[in-house]
Amino acid sequence: MAKETDDLFSVWRSLLQQWDAQANETLTKVTGQESFSREMNRAMALNLKMQGAFNEAVEKALVALNLPSRADVARLAEQLHTIERKLDALKAAPSLEPPAMPRTARPARTRRPPGERSDS
Repeated sequence: MAKETDDLFSVWRSLLQQWDAQANETLTKVTGQESFSREMNRAMALNLKMQGAFNEAVEKALVALNLPSRADVARLAEQLHTIERKLDALKAAPSLEPPAMPRTARPARTRRPPGERSDS
């Protein structure tokens, strides 16, 4: 029984290796042709045009919905990063507290409320 199983696996492996070799040979022949390269370049150019049109349509939709685009969010993130760096620099700088204001003496309170007068 073990011998039959080994034979099935070896047959399967042999078939798989033959298929791999034939597929590799065929694809090497096809991709080596000038017409294949030309068609692949044309397909890539068409793909880039489609991506550009899609990006433009998404940008217009975002503007119509008053939503930020990816570029807007990236710009805001950069501005926020700049502000954070400035705040960190201010925190690290020596404290620059304003000088204390001298306390002025309050004038003497000579008037008394009506119930506290001493007429004597």
